[in-house]
Amino acid sequence: MTPVLQADSTSAVSSVALRTWTKTTSALLLAVLVISTVVIIHGIHRGEFSYNVDETQHAMTGFFVADLIRDHPLRHPVEYAYQYYAQYPALSGVIHWPPFFYLFEGVTFLLLGPSVVSARLVILAFSLLGITFWFLMLRELQNQWLAAAASIFLACAPSVLLFEKAVMLEMPCLAFCLPAIWFWTRYLLQKKPADVYLFALFASAAALTKQNAVYLIPFCLFSGSILSGWRLFVRPAVLKAMVIGLVLSAPFYTVVYLVHWKTIAMDLTEKNASKAQAASFYWKAIPDQIGWVTILLAIVGVVTSRRWATPKVTTIMLSWIAACYVTFTLIGHKEPRYAMYWIPPFTYFALGPLFSYFRKPPLRIAAGAAAVVLIGSSVVFAWSFQRPYIAGYEQAAERVTQISKAGVILYDAPLAGNFIFFLHANDAGRHFMVLRKALYATRLKQSGGSVELVHSPEEIQQLIRDYGVRFFVVSEGNSLKFDSQRMLRDLLKQPNFREIGTFDIQGHDLPSPNLELRLYENMAWTRPAGKFLRIKMLTLNHDIVLPMERFTVSDTPANQPASPQPGVR
Repeated sequence: MTPVLQADSTSAVSSVALRTWTKTTSALLLAVLVISTVVIIHGIHRGEFSYNVDETQHAMTGFFVADLIRDHPLRHPVEYAYQYYAQYPALSGVIHWPPFFYLFEGVTFLLLGPSVVSARLVILAFSLLGITFWFLMLRELQNQWLAAAASIFLACAPSVLLFEKAVMLEMPCLAFCLPAIWFWTRYLLQKKPADVYLFALFASAAALTKQNAVYLIPFCLFSGSILSGWRLFVRPAVLKAMVIGLVLSAPFYTVVYLVHWKTIAMDLTEKNASKAQAASFYWKAIPDQIGWVTILLAIVGVVTSRRWATPKVTTIMLSWIAACYVTFTLIGHKEPRYAMYWIPPFTYFALGPLFSYFRKPPLRIAAGAAAVVLIGSSVVFAWSFQRPYIAGYEQAAERVTQISKAGVILYDAPLAGNFIFFLHANDAGRHFMVLRKALYATRLKQSGGSVELVHSPEEIQQLIRDYGVRFFVVSEGNSLKFDSQRMLRDLLKQPNFREIGTFDIQGHDLPSPNLELRLYENMAWTRPAGKFLRIKMLTLNHDIVLPMERFTVSDTPANQPASPQPGVR
């Protein structure tokens, strides 16, 4: 008999409180965490921040939190944030996304230094947290062998693996959702008040990590009303848990509603598909998330669940899937990654029969062999997986800091947050300033609204004088969307601007083909002539206006421009 199938396959609910922790359990959990860590950190040094543009914002916002903790501007935190954004304009995460992840990322940057690897290690820690709770949940609901197999399979699922390697909010949010669901499940099965209070804490942490955690609300409604009826939600323990959740999460979401609701509503109400397309969107996305083999096994698992799982656990898992589908289908803006939160129950149904359905030894051995092949193939895939990457921005940022100790940089290229992160990492004293909204401004993305701020070469030249712009970083190879962008590039061809270097951007996550960054120096730059810096803010109800004298970004003007660095074309 194969060891993998020596697990107890008796009723899950009847034995939830009776499971004992053994040496085998510890060995299995350790094996799960080691395998998961190995496949997640494989290639951890490769590439920079790029995924979906959001990754650059998450990295830079974590950098902001690190500086906020270091400087602790308790008397004027809002003014500090405005000035920081004016200098490093890549902080959408301060309002657009909840703050919890950035706290962990900022502390990590303080301890390990700001880098791509440091940020990815934070994601690794969250991933292991979520995998651990998934193991604990299935161990008690079914058996420890299924728990180990499903945990490895979850860690190696194609779409999950991508976000275990990217500095995005999906894995941190999932890492809090899994314990929240586990404690809610325990409350439904055992009715212990402590479990529903722990649910409230983890659910609040998930909601303060990413808004997608809202699917926990319909999950609780579906599972709770089916298993215990509507009176469950007026029990004192549940009402107290609701109060805990509101007290912890309401302050942030109140601020979001007051100052940022129009931008949030832009995604919620976005309509770019018919009702039929919207209804089928996430079902069509699931094959790319877990593969057809897993889908077929999950269907078999659902159909046969009465033979190998208790009805209550089946109801909870199906409620989980239904809650994700309903929640993300109702949200206007759709992306396959939003439904990543329903992958765990699919893995439960796919692998459950292999570990709990068969009783006769020959069939158990065959099921064990199938499980070994399935898990082994997923680990092999995970080892060979390389997340989409990009590289070249760090070299451009380092070159700027090698040329001068301070300066104002007009930046007009994709992935501004990536460049700004590396510029600040090489400028601990914060003597550089990046102008990202000098030519135009958008509400996060152009489809959400935009405005062009300059309309002639003369206005661009006046902007350069007002802000004392010394360096320019512009892209070549991407499609330009505003006339002012073309005007700037024409202006940089004049004799008083000198090209310092061209940096080819490598990788297969390029925002546009044949992308390169070109660095120019203004040979006639002077100290800022303007008194104030104005940043157009389409996501707030007012612009940010600050005195230029607050920024120590002016070095002594030199008659001689910087010479091109050998080896940089």
